[in-house]
Amino acid sequence: VERLSAIAAVLDRIPEPYHVSLDGNEQYADAGAVLDLLDRMESESRLRPLASSMVFIEQPIKRQTALAADISALGKRKPVIIDESDDSLDAFPRAKTLGYRGVSSKTCKGLYKSLINAARCKAWGEGYFMTGEDLTIQAGLALQQDLALVSLMGIRHVERNGHHYVNGMDGLPAAEQEAFLAAHPDLYERSHGAVRV
Repeated sequence: VERLSAIAAVLDRIPEPYHVSLDGNEQYADAGAVLDLLDRMESESRLRPLASSMVFIEQPIKRQTALAADISALGKRKPVIIDESDDSLDAFPRAKTLGYRGVSSKTCKGLYKSLINAARCKAWGEGYFMTGEDLTIQAGLALQQDLALVSLMGIRHVERNGHHYVNGMDGLPAAEQEAFLAAHPDLYERSHGAVRV
């Protein structure tokens, strides 16, 4: 609650409405513990705006037990997606029967899995959705392939964090960096000694 309050204090300075997702990163043993967190957030005046701005919760329950119990009570409060539990082609349909509403697209999980899950969301109808994440995709061809994939599926907001872990394209030859920058000046820039997102 204290960490979320610190985050909320920054976000609440934004004059226009904002939207957030809460990534539980497998910190909870079961849906009841996540419901307790939501109750605490809604009872704390400093967290109410953040709680009301939350559009979904990502993988709050440990992957070992996430698909072992119904989470419908939690899903009625906020939509919940699987991420780390998405370890097979049938994981999302199994999660759906337990009350999950969404799944993440990650290129590292496979292009075809993302396309299949996008088709499932469309077939299942309103309320089912995909998010886009990059995990550790670096600037260059891998990033552009992932952007093409999420664009094909109509995902308009993608979590991009891989480029925070390295100094841009620093490991690539200068000519290759310059070629990416020249071809896509709306995506890349030169700063801190390298071409970067």
